[in-house]
Formats: sequence, C-alpha cells, structure tokens
Amino acid sequence: MLTPSLQFVGGLVLLLVGGRLLVAASVDTARRLRVSPLVVGLTLVAWGTSAPELALNLISAYKGRGDLALGNIVGANISNLALVLGICALIRPLVVQERLIKIEIWLNAGILGIMSVLGLTSGFQPWEAGVMLGVFGGYSIWTIMAALRQTDKAITPAAADTLGDDPMQDPVPMGWFMIAICFGGGLALLAFGGSLTSDGASAMAIALGMPAALVGVTIVSIGTTMPEVVTGVMAVRRGQTDLAMGNAIGSCLFNAGAVFGIVGLVAPPGVDTLLTLPLCYMGLLAVGMVGISRTFGKTVSRVEGGLLLGSYAGFLGLSAWMVMGA
Repeated sequence: MLTPSLQFVGGLVLLLVGGRLLVAASVDTARRLRVSPLVVGLTLVAWGTSAPELALNLISAYKGRGDLALGNIVGANISNLALVLGICALIRPLVVQERLIKIEIWLNAGILGIMSVLGLTSGFQPWEAGVMLGVFGGYSIWTIMAALRQTDKAITPAAADTLGDDPMQDPVPMGWFMIAICFGGGLALLAFGGSLTSDGASAMAIALGMPAALVGVTIVSIGTTMPEVVTGVMAVRRGQTDLAMGNAIGSCLFNAGAVFGIVGLVAPPGVDTLLTLPLCYMGLLAVGMVGISRTFGKTVSRVEGGLLLGSYAGFLGLSAWMVMGA
C-alpha cells in the first residue's frame, strides 16, 4: 500500500501546482481577448481539466474495461456537481450568471438526465454516443463563435485588466507566449497529477476488493476530478466564481458529450447493476441544479454547498454499504 499512497500524495502536489498555472493562464487569456471568464471556464479550462477522464476512459475502453470507464464518467459528473461546487460554494458563494441559467444548466440537465434514463432502461448504443458527441460539438462551436463575435461587447479593456479581486494580480496580463507556457504546463501537470492520483487511489481500492464499476464511480472519479477541484478552489480564491462555476458545468458537458461520445463509439459500455444508484443520483443532481441556480439571489450559497457535500458523503457511504452487503 506504500507505493499507491505515495502516488496519491505526489499526484495531489502536481495538481496544486498545475491548477495554479491553469487558472492564471485562463484569467489572463480572458483579459487579453476581452471575453468573459465564464466562457473560458466552459471551454478551455473545462476541456483541459477533463483531460484525465478522457485519457483514462479511452485506455479503459481499448482494454475492454467498459464498466470502469462508464463508472468514471458517471462518477466524474457527480463529483463536479456535488464535490467541486460544494467545496467552492463553502469558500465563497458562487454567482450564477444569466447565461448559465438560460443555456448550460438546462443543457446539462437534459444530457445527464437522458444519459441516466438510457443507463437505467435500455443501455447504451453506439448511435446514442454519436448523438451525444454531435450535440457537444455543435454547442462548443456555437459557444466559441458567439464569444468571438461579442469580444468587444463582453468586457471593456479597463474591466479586462481588473478581473477578479485578487490583490496580488498583476495589473498587466501575461504575454501570449507566457500564457501558452503556463496553460500547457498547467495542463500537463494536471493530466500527470490526475493520472498518478487516480492510479494510486484505484490500486488502494482494488487491493481492498472493490468492484471495478464502483472503483470507477467513487475512488477513480474523485482522483480524475481533482483537477476541477483544485482549479475551482484556485479560481474562487482569486474571486473568479464564474470561472469555477463554468469549469464544473463545462466539465460535465465535456464528460457526457465528448468523453462518453468517443468511448461509446469505440466500445459501448455495459451497465453494471451497481451503477443504478449513481445514475439516479447523477440525474437528480443535474435536474436539481436548475432550481439551485435560481435560489439565494441566483447564487450557489454556502448552505447549498454544504447540502451538496452532505449528499455526496451520503452517496459514498450508501455505495460502500451496498458493496459490503452484496
């Protein structure tokens, strides 16, 4: 157990450094392009922090471990909505921008809700994965094009230089070369750190005799979601609550659309009976986020953050109890 423990701790250290670099590069990208940090969080940051899920699940699919891949996708979405948003909201209430309320939160509820229903009823077919991938591709193209068209309207140059309330923030954003270095380095550290964390946690869980599907939905998903956790915490501490919110929701869309879409086309995963509870919980979280986004003055409050974390702890406890009783 010593080697997996060292992998887990070492991975967390890399995640902390990578998260700091990625947030800094993302904020300065938004400042230079004069676009909302929310858009950056929904796209560049969300895709980057979901890199561990994509790499892990593609490898799992090629190796015929569909139950681990599906468990990780479902578990990662649960972690984004309950763990990431819960922790970030406890640090600072998350303001939910009108765009999220009107578009992404509804889209997330629809995609994850459909995914839950399919998993609980008929299972998954390649064409369904293709549709998911197509919807995500169309949404991503529309988001990027809309952001580029509204570059001059989204944020003024003066506001661009004062994004966030971090007193240590440099009044002049980094140059494009340094942004690329920080973004690339941050992604590399997040991917490698997420892989180490995931491998270490998975090895410890499997040594204890946990089923692969449950390992994917709990231990491995927590490990692969560590980039989102670290990036979200770093963003909230710098006052970028919209970046943190966009990262969590955008990561869910990326997981369900891109990761599941690609994995489903490569090797359609079967649905283990142990995933019944996680699929239900994922769907309820996604739909419940529609209501949460409209309460407390359109913020995810500390109370709601605590409830999200409490429900997640209960989910983990119930999952463990079901395995022990099986």
